[in-house]
This record gives sequence, C-alpha cells and structure tokens, in this order.
Amino acid sequence: MSKHQDSKQRPKRRFRTAWSAQRIIIVVVAILGVGVMLYPTAAAWFSDRVHATEISGYVDSVENLSPSAQKALLDGARQFNKDLPSGPLRDPYSLNNSGEKTVVGAGSDAYKKMLDVGPGGMMGRISIPSIHTDLPIFHGTDEETLSKGAGHLFGSGLPVGGTGTHSVLTAHSGFVNATLFDDLNQVREGDVFSVTVLGESFYYKVNQIKTVLPEETDDLRKVQDKDYVTLVTCTPTGVNSHRLLVRGERVDAPPTGSAQTVPSQALDPGFPWWALALVGTAALMVVVTQPRKNRPGASRAEARRAHKKALPHPKGGSA
Repeated sequence: MSKHQDSKQRPKRRFRTAWSAQRIIIVVVAILGVGVMLYPTAAAWFSDRVHATEISGYVDSVENLSPSAQKALLDGARQFNKDLPSGPLRDPYSLNNSGEKTVVGAGSDAYKKMLDVGPGGMMGRISIPSIHTDLPIFHGTDEETLSKGAGHLFGSGLPVGGTGTHSVLTAHSGFVNATLFDDLNQVREGDVFSVTVLGESFYYKVNQIKTVLPEETDDLRKVQDKDYVTLVTCTPTGVNSHRLLVRGERVDAPPTGSAQTVPSQALDPGFPWWALALVGTAALMVVVTQPRKNRPGASRAEARRAHKKALPHPKGGSA
C-alpha cells in the first residue's frame, strides 16, 4: 500500500475509534439515567428482601425454642409491662442536646433482654395487610434501629398484649433506602393489623387516627382496661413537622385463612422486574448506537456501497 493510500486510511480508523468511544458514553449515560429513575424501586425491593430474610430467621429462631422457654420470655415481658410507670412518653423522634435521636440508655439492660431470641435483636413482627406492610420490630427508636425496620418506643408496653398495655411502634416514612411506614396514611378506621411475638399473634382493629404535634404525646399513655398498639410515623413526608398516630384496639383473631391472618413466613418481594428494565435499556442502546454497516439486517446494497467507498481511487484516467 502506498503512502498516499495509507494517509487516506488513517483518518477512517481514527473516526471509527472516536465513534466507538461515543457509543460507550451514550450507553453509559442512558443506563445511569434509567438507574437513577429505578433507584427507589430497586432500593425498596432490596429492603423488602432484607426484611423477609430477618423475619424468616426470627421465625426459625422461635421454632427452635422449647415451649417452656417461649413461655418464660412472654411471662417476663408481661411482668415488665406491669411494672412500667404510667407517666408521659417522649416523642420517638425527639433529639438530644447533640441533635441526635435519643438512644436507649445504659440503664435499660433489662429492657434490651426482653423478648430477645437471637443475635438479630428482633422482638417481633408487625403486619398491616391493608397496605401490604410486613416489618421486623426492634428495641428502641434510634436512627440505626429505624433504618432497619420498626422500632419499639422504650417506656411503652412491650407488644405482648394484656389489659392496661399500650405499645408504641414507630417507623420512618419517605425513607430513601427502604419502604417502611410510607403508606401508613392510607390505613383507615376498621382496618386490622397484627403483632407477632414468640409465635403468638395479637390482632388490633384501628379505632383512632390522629395527626398531632411532636410534643403532644398524651395519646401514647396506657389506659386502664384497654389493650392498645399505636403506630407512629412522621408527616407530611419530607417535612416531618407532625406525627401520624394510628391506634388499634385488641380484637379476636380472624378466621383461619382470612386475608388478615399473619402468614407463617414473611411477604416475598417477588421477582425484581425493575432489573429487566435496566438490562433492556442497556441492550436497546447497544443496538441503536451500533454503526450502521454492522447492524444486523443491513441491506446488501449498503454493504456494497460501504465496500466501494473503501476501495483506493486511481491516480489518473483509464489505461
């Protein structure tokens, strides 16, 4: 090949290299854009998967306990509730002097041991069928706890039922990395939710829904001859200036097989359909940005024209 011919080929190779880099950039930007849009869905799916794994592990741990061990833990929790004072409770989202959420103090070692059946620290499970919510319950309401699931407000009754017991459970709404009590504002009076602890399920029918200021905690006090569980979250989402209180009163268990019955295992988040959208976008962008002459199904005429252009041009006329 002559130098003249070689000089004509070099720009073409540079063009192909630049186009290849351009394609990569377009594909990467498209995938990142779709990824940003799908992030909330993907994060919620992974969170639900983690919650399902934790609940399944808790169920297995409880099943490995002997009946006498389960009874001893429940009896201990009920005695703990009887010994609780009836004074006011603090807002579960209140901050200390350092601007951090209050952590259960060192003097609460006995509380932390209540209903503890394994290394995960779960004390139970909250299920709200009307909004398809199924979360693990942990001790306390500090930020680390509330990033994992629902927290039990220290100072309120442990969620084991009983006359004169008022248990307060709280979780975030609008949390970026998980779906927790996001849909609590869709619960209506008459809905039934349940709390499961050590293999026993306690059912509560919603009889009061209120929005209050953080310092208004009178509705969290225990009431003589009543068995209450109140669910708490911040509202409005993103503003968090008020608290949404959804209170349920203890009712009999629904018939076996009812939609309100607690499933033996955690809710399965299902197949990650969002992943197909991500993979599909990547595949589509690779096809769309592929150089025309290399696309599957290119016509023979296009191939001939491309080949003809690649041939060297004669220096003069015909011989």
